[in-house]
Amino acid sequence: MVSLLSPVNSSSSPSLSRWNPQIPLFELLAKLPEPHAKRPTDFLIAFGTIFFMQLMLSTPHTGGWALLRMGIVAPICFGAFTYLITCRFEKDDITHWGSSILSFIYMMRILEYFVFFPPEQHCHRIIPKTQLHPPVGSLEPHGHCPSEDQTEVLIPEPVPRPFTLAKFYWAGSLMWSYRGIGWAHQCPLPRSSTQHPYTRKSSFRSWLKMQLPYYIATYLIEDFCRAIRNIVGKDFFSGPNQIPYDSLSLSQRAVYSIAVVSRVHSGLIIAWFHTAVCMIVLGKILGWKGELWEPWGWPPMFGSLENLWVHPGLSTMWSKTWHGYNRRWLYVLGWIGIGENILGLTHTGISSHPSIPPQLGHQRNNDKSSGNSSPPESGRVSPFHPITSSGSPGGPNRAISTKLVISNLIKSFITFLLSGLNHDAGSLALLIKNHPRTEPVYLSNLFRLTPFFILQPVGLAFEALIKSIYRTNKKRFVGRGEEPSWLVFTERLVGFVWTWTWLGWTARYFVEGMAHLGAYRRDGDRDMYFSLLGGLVWGKWMI
Repeated sequence: MVSLLSPVNSSSSPSLSRWNPQIPLFELLAKLPEPHAKRPTDFLIAFGTIFFMQLMLSTPHTGGWALLRMGIVAPICFGAFTYLITCRFEKDDITHWGSSILSFIYMMRILEYFVFFPPEQHCHRIIPKTQLHPPVGSLEPHGHCPSEDQTEVLIPEPVPRPFTLAKFYWAGSLMWSYRGIGWAHQCPLPRSSTQHPYTRKSSFRSWLKMQLPYYIATYLIEDFCRAIRNIVGKDFFSGPNQIPYDSLSLSQRAVYSIAVVSRVHSGLIIAWFHTAVCMIVLGKILGWKGELWEPWGWPPMFGSLENLWVHPGLSTMWSKTWHGYNRRWLYVLGWIGIGENILGLTHTGISSHPSIPPQLGHQRNNDKSSGNSSPPESGRVSPFHPITSSGSPGGPNRAISTKLVISNLIKSFITFLLSGLNHDAGSLALLIKNHPRTEPVYLSNLFRLTPFFILQPVGLAFEALIKSIYRTNKKRFVGRGEEPSWLVFTERLVGFVWTWTWLGWTARYFVEGMAHLGAYRRDGDRDMYFSLLGGLVWGKWMI
């Protein structure tokens, strides 16, 4: 019997080796320069490249300027972010993983903006109509401000002229608004994220009052989960010589999975909160307006568990509950670029240039309706809704063909595959940092997180199929809005349990992969950090 504390060879892991062929990579990695610790010049390269991209987006997108963007600017910027992934490292492994993923995101946005989908042709910002067309007789110097009970009409903003400060600001908003807030392609938001204190009339004080308790709670939860990883589960989170995932009990798998997700969630929330506060305060000091400088441009990054309970399912989880940082480039490069333009699959879903901003469906007054078990966008074809039918609220009038279903599933698979490769860019960075150059490394060591993502379309397809069959049969017995409360509760409970069961089962690849890559190691010269709950509960104040 193998001891739980005995070293485990990475290539023998039964849960991951079957996904990846044993293709050697160590000869390729050995040719890379030895990475150096993060230094100030790396910050200059990162932010300098982003501002250079913003500057080049201020130029025309036609003629010689388009060739300049594609042939010179894109390779230079692409090379800069490749350097940041492969040639430098941060002491904290999980931070290094996350920053490398961010570099990869910018590499994909380079392909989108400078090569395949010029933003002047495929993006537009959404602004109040009164900003362009003030009401006749208005005395306000900056246009009419709607009253609290007046609906604000939003319209597309014309792309500013090249070589102007307005075009530079336009490009800056495009570069820094990862979720597309204020743009026609913004990610779908729960209804709660579009109401006060996240409207264009909300104050910073009300925004901060809502967000600060959530920020503190996130910090405390992650502090506890960090203690779980580094004290209780240190044998599993110790790196390549970890105890195998298959040896963990069901409760250990659940707790360790939560601990891993907590680090991803808290890292995004804390960085987002600090950035939002700085940008909003700077906007107030300088009197700047817009999605980057006002509270309405910073709605909550994640949807609430309450929203996932009301609208349970993987489709809600991936489309509205998760953060949506990568939604735009995954859609245009994966779903449209590879799926439709290269493979020639039938066009479905929204275009690369949506003509109107995403709108929430009409909120039903009857909260007991089982229609609330589906989000307002349910039925709109997307990577998160690859299968639709007439049984879906907002879906088409007739069932789509089998050929179109297969086409959508292929495009959904491509989209999630790109998401997996995005996260494994961080895996590459950790391999370069932690894996000795003298030891062999294989493709299976690199693509450790991708299996989790490519399994998601399978769950989405199964979920959509079950929903379609259930709704079709349910209509024969119960009319919409007439469901008894016990049926609504049962539907939500089944959907909620299904969502977390599927995510928990597929999470093994992400959890085991992150642990094996050493993302949570605290050995060597890695820094130790103060832990309030680690000290109060386990007596370890620095972990």
